[in-house]
Amino acid sequence: MAPRRSVLPRVAVLAGLVVGVTRLGSLSPTYAVKGSWQGNASALKDSVKGDFGTVASGLAPHVTFPAVSYSREGVALFVDDGHLNADYTTKLDGDTTFNLRVNDEKAWKASLLGHDASLRVRGQGTDLENLFWEASQDSSVEDVGDVRVEFNSDKAYNLTVARQKLAEIAGVHLDAKVRATNAGVTGRLGARRAMPGGAEATYSVENPVGVYEVGRSTHKARLSVPVAGGKAAVSFEGDSSSQAYEGSYGRGVAGGHADLRVSHTDGAVGYNVSYARRLADKLPVDAGVHLGIDDEGVYGQVIVSRDLGHGIEAEYEANSRLELGNEQQKSLSHALKLSNKLGYAQLVHSNGEAPRVRMGYDFDA
Repeated sequence: MAPRRSVLPRVAVLAGLVVGVTRLGSLSPTYAVKGSWQGNASALKDSVKGDFGTVASGLAPHVTFPAVSYSREGVALFVDDGHLNADYTTKLDGDTTFNLRVNDEKAWKASLLGHDASLRVRGQGTDLENLFWEASQDSSVEDVGDVRVEFNSDKAYNLTVARQKLAEIAGVHLDAKVRATNAGVTGRLGARRAMPGGAEATYSVENPVGVYEVGRSTHKARLSVPVAGGKAAVSFEGDSSSQAYEGSYGRGVAGGHADLRVSHTDGAVGYNVSYARRLADKLPVDAGVHLGIDDEGVYGQVIVSRDLGHGIEAEYEANSRLELGNEQQKSLSHALKLSNKLGYAQLVHSNGEAPRVRMGYDFDA
């Protein structure tokens, strides 16, 4: 009996606080109130007997408070994540903005942000030995490309040069990107060609950072072609030690979408054939099905939802899978959920497991 005397008064007080604060909602910023509980359906038997301890402890509100703030002419004071912050922002010229922020734990950060350059510094109080800063600059160099330089107080750097339109040779569009870091250099060369009938071919080669062996570079290639009202594609990705191939075809069928995929990765063959369709045009409810078979088994999903009126919505979801291996394992799960704008209750059951109940709420006060 002791748990009922200790939990119920707390729930009542919290509920009163929520109601009281909600009445002041028009005078203060909104904030999120949420809570949830999950357990076996058998746990609700204790609630029926008057013992709400297990459920009530899980449904105790978790409140995310708003960032209360005041600002004027570049100066701001605000409370965020339980800390008081002071913020100052000003324009140094038409292109550069200066910002300084300090909180009640003496942590601070400052920044200079311009059109093509930035500098950010952060520290703690007057400790100048452990400052951290990072800077970057962007520019566009004729006949070179877009250049970005990044470096910081840890002496780490990135120098990136990218050119989206490197050249066009016989209808093939080339692009390139090179990045230099403390660990080495990586480069990528890409090619793209549009072909008659809506077909397109792409190819790229890229070396890992600091690795300059051609055999260890990653090659990617893809060819896509419209076929019989759908799109077929073949792709390849790999290096000298590992390769992956995939072929796919997808198109609309009878109001849904059919998809076929076959793959070969490191000697293993995989496939997946699936069909998905919404059934709102056939049924008086919002429903959809997804059926398929792959190299591991047969699977399916059904989702049905309906508006019950008065802001209440019901949703049912069922998932099943039958493994085609030696053990032929079966799995089936289904869930029924009732929800409105304040919260939800859900009953979940899977084969081999006891039914579970999930309850929760999430609203702005």
